[in-house]
Amino acid sequence: MNTFSRVAIALVGMTGVAVAQPKADAPKPGDTKAPDMSPPAELATLAKSVAGTWHCKGQGMDHTQKMVDTSGTMTIKLDVNNWWLHGSFESKMGKESFKFESFTTYNPGTKRWSRVMVESGGNWASGESAGEKDHKVDWELTTHSPMMGDAMFRDHEDMSDPKAGAKMWGEFSPDKGKSWVKVYELACKK
Repeated sequence: MNTFSRVAIALVGMTGVAVAQPKADAPKPGDTKAPDMSPPAELATLAKSVAGTWHCKGQGMDHTQKMVDTSGTMTIKLDVNNWWLHGSFESKMGKESFKFESFTTYNPGTKRWSRVMVESGGNWASGESAGEKDHKVDWELTTHSPMMGDAMFRDHEDMSDPKAGAKMWGEFSPDKGKSWVKVYELACKK
């Protein structure tokens, strides 16, 4: 499977699906209170709506750079002392198998979501999102591939139609954002 395909499916991480997030207060200058060392409340709130097993179907770009039928299962749970949402994805893209692990957390100080992913092709990705707006989430990530080097990726998640489940699609840019190629599209339901 080529890097396009692996990166595409890897970024369906969906652990940032839309959910209204409460706002956290930033510390004020001169504040002498000890910082709160507990996991962010926003993370626990999101986990209530996304934790569990999701079944996904759609299409992804295979090693021939053609879109092929794809199906997979995503399991999401709070992990690492409740500081991270851990997503485990196993799929078949055409006849090829693919896996990834994603970890998503929230920083109340910056009010941004962060994600780190590693996948079965040796690639890894990291990036951020401003979070949910109108039941949609957009991620800006940088991918790192042993075959193709660094590249840009945009991952989009849409939960605006609860009956349809989570709709996700990803775009890959090998040329620093000059051009974008849609490399996967999935719908996932619990």
